[in-house]
Order: sequence, then structure tokens, then C-alpha cells
Amino acid sequence: MRALYTAATGMAAEQTRLDDIANNIANIATTGFKRSRSAFEDLLYQEIGHGDAPVSLGSGTRLAALERDFAQGAATPTGNPLDFALDGDGFFAVESPDGSLRYTRDGTFHRDSEGRVVTSHGWPLAGDIVIPEDATEIRVDADGTFSVVTAGQTEPSEIGKLQIATFVNPAGLRPIGNNMFTETTASGASTERSVQDGGASVMQGYREGSNVDVATELVSMIVAQRAYELNSKVVQAADEALGVAANLKR
Repeated sequence: MRALYTAATGMAAEQTRLDDIANNIANIATTGFKRSRSAFEDLLYQEIGHGDAPVSLGSGTRLAALERDFAQGAATPTGNPLDFALDGDGFFAVESPDGSLRYTRDGTFHRDSEGRVVTSHGWPLAGDIVIPEDATEIRVDADGTFSVVTAGQTEPSEIGKLQIATFVNPAGLRPIGNNMFTETTASGASTERSVQDGGASVMQGYREGSNVDVATELVSMIVAQRAYELNSKVVQAADEALGVAANLKR
């Protein structure tokens, strides 16, 4: 019976949708997290009947993609001079242990033992920014320019600049965990765009929060639950119909 298999695809799809919603809610307090949403597509159709007007009957649904929503989250002040938030499109570029670049909206950084500006996992910011040991003040301009005031000086001196990467299609970036993304063919290669060219500006002493909206996720969860239940009812109805057919007597 076709209804059994068609409803089963609907149940599998809604289970995936619930898994995605659960991941969004779990990361509601994750710095720089970007929510995702499930996109589905219908499966193959079969023409039933003959003549000039055959009927096309579908065979269910399947997951087409998990689309990433890169809407900006709210910026929260922290007072930490090595916390940064981006106002606009773009990503911080950091160097992974294998030397390749990774991209993140999580601007929580600190100094390591060598004075480098690194992530919580020890990955340094691209551009090899090193803060002198005797630095008494750290300044970061909106365009990402790093300056420090060292002991015995009154004027800041520039030590580097944040690399803000942009992509033609950021939704094509692949999440790899640890608040990091890597570029793909779909995202295109990264480019660096300044504030003057419409790129993101850097806000020092702020962190960008998650863009997960609790009310939206709860509504989506209820809809997914109800859709799952409806599909299970179809399975139950198809099973009952099969039971009737199996118990027919002459």
C-alpha cells in the first residue's frame, strides 16, 4: 500500500526537522550562532490512469537542504578589549592547526603566551597580530585596525589589522563545529572588503549573540510535532485498511 511508504517519508522528514529545531534551541546562548531551517522537496510522481488526463500521484517528501540563516544577532557589551562583534556581513578569519583558514562570527579572543590574539581553542587570527607584553591599552577601530599603547608612550602604534572575510553566498559555507565555517564551491572564495566598501564594521568590547528566536522555534516545533502525528495517523489508517482486506471472507 503506497500510503504506508508515503507517510513514512513524511515522518522521517519531520523527525529531521525536529532534530534541526533541537540544535537551534540548544545553541540559543552560543556566541555568534546562526540558526538553520529545514527545506524539503517532493519525491517522484507516478501517472495513474489512462487517456488524455492521467492523474499524477506523489510518493512523499525528503530533506533537500539545511539552510543557514545569517541574520545578525544582538550585540552585548562585555567590556573586554579583545571581544569583538561584526556589524554587517562578514566573518573573522582564523588559522587552523593545518594552516588553512576558517571563518567565524564568534569574536571572543584572548592573548596566548606569545602575545598572539587567538580563539578559545588557540587558533590565531589571520594576519598574525601580536600584542606586546608591555601593552597598557588595546584599541581596535571600526575598520579592524589594531593599535596599542605601550608603557612610557602616550600615542598608540599600529600592530596589524583584522581580516574580515566576505562571501558571495555565505549560506553555502559548511559548518564544522567550534563556531567555525569553511568555504565550499557553493559559498565561493573569500574576499576581504573594507568598511568603506560596504563591509562589516568592528565593535570592540562586544559579543554577537545567537540569532535564534525562541518563539519562532517553539512554533516550528509544535507544527513539526503535529505533522509527525498526522503522518503516523496515515500509517495507522493504512494498516487498518490492510487488516480489513486480510480478513475478508467469501
